[in-house]
Amino acid sequence: MPTTLRSNRGSLLLVTLLTTAILLAILGGMASVAVYQKKAVRQKVAEAQALYVAEAGVNYYRWALYHKKEEYCNETCIGAPDYGPYGPYTYEDSSGQNISGSYELYITPPPTNGSIIVTVRSIGWVNTNPNVKKTIEVKVGIPSWSTYSTLANANMRFGSGTEVWGPIHSNGGVRFDGIAHDIVSSALLDYDDPDHSGPNEFGVHTHISPIDPYPDGNNPPQNVPARPDVFSAGRSFPLPVVSFDLLDTYVTDTLLKAESNGIVLENSGAEGYHITFNTDDTMDIRTVTAVSPDCIYCLSGWGWWCWQWESSHTDKILSEVNYDMGTSTPPNGIVFVKDKVWVDGKIDTNRVTVLAFAEPIGGSISDIIINNDLTYTNYDGSDILGLIAQHDISVGLYSEDNLQIDAALIAKEGRIGRNYFPKSNANNCSKLYSERNTITINGSLATRNRYGFAWTDGTGYDTRNLNYDTNLTFDPPPHFPTTGEYTFISWEEK
Repeated sequence: MPTTLRSNRGSLLLVTLLTTAILLAILGGMASVAVYQKKAVRQKVAEAQALYVAEAGVNYYRWALYHKKEEYCNETCIGAPDYGPYGPYTYEDSSGQNISGSYELYITPPPTNGSIIVTVRSIGWVNTNPNVKKTIEVKVGIPSWSTYSTLANANMRFGSGTEVWGPIHSNGGVRFDGIAHDIVSSALLDYDDPDHSGPNEFGVHTHISPIDPYPDGNNPPQNVPARPDVFSAGRSFPLPVVSFDLLDTYVTDTLLKAESNGIVLENSGAEGYHITFNTDDTMDIRTVTAVSPDCIYCLSGWGWWCWQWESSHTDKILSEVNYDMGTSTPPNGIVFVKDKVWVDGKIDTNRVTVLAFAEPIGGSISDIIINNDLTYTNYDGSDILGLIAQHDISVGLYSEDNLQIDAALIAKEGRIGRNYFPKSNANNCSKLYSERNTITINGSLATRNRYGFAWTDGTGYDTRNLNYDTNLTFDPPPHFPTTGEYTFISWEEK
């Protein structure tokens, strides 16, 4: 009996010790889990706050670009490594969350002849846990004038059979009788359409049956029908004016860029220049020494009544001399010509902007003339061409029967189009060229005055294809004029 009691007491002690060890292990594990969870919570809080600080960094630099569109190093480039880091910059929260920390910035500017997309990378952390860092990388871009498939400063009319991809905007009114696959907008609430009599009509309207009603007097009107058969993406009016006067400063600034890292052609002293683009990133530049005579048009009646068509729009190059054969396109892609220019050829993986502005630069003299195909090899955004004329961008009398133009076009003071060349008189040298078949433009148009390539008597181009190049939205020709402010294109946490 005593032996049995001693044995039971030993077993009880062992059970107690085991139970105590298990409880201590459980308590220790729970404590470890609590400590781990606390650390994890602190880590998560630090990561969230670091991300908050990093986001503040990219928002700050978007603000910096708003105030200075080509500021790519926060004014600290001297002595700084390429693209950064710039900073660190102190961050103090102002929203009451008591977050303080810092961020560093890395800014990748657009290539000198490339897009308008700026890459901003921001690395942020908080003072309470500086070892926890978060990175945000964004791409921001500012829309250029080539954002619009058509931009105009005058009343516009798009006839029946016209099909347009890409947004259309006019500072005047728009009559659209075709099919628009993007927004059609106007700066006017209503206007008196000059093509017919009657009351004012909507800033953007159509005469495709059933014809739009007249405005009801409200701002905005309450009686605008949807008309998805014409405006498949809708119409919007009134919207702010896109001022062509802003191009004055732009042209002066672009001339300085051409002088520093581009090509400047002074006045030829003759008829102008002929630029032919080649697929090896070169261009042939020739001085035009003679052009076709003015085209004389005569009407019979009481004798003969004759006049001459302005040669600047009917020129056929008769002779020219080499200026500089095979000149490479410049590093920043700008060719600034202080004279009239004929342009044709084909590019391959090249980006160029040609400006034709005779002195005085603020005048309205120089034209760009396109009589022969001007095309890309690639249509993925690697080939981009811009043409900006002081006055008109004209398709001449002697243009190809089937003409293709791949480019973003701007006529600062004039219009984009083809002059009226009558066909009714045998003595008229334009008779053989007055009627053309098809013109195709792959790009965009911006014209101060009303554009057009055809006339109501059947002269001009019978078929007009205006295809918007979507690559131009944030990937315009080098140093093309812009409109609006920087917007976020992409946002990525690294």
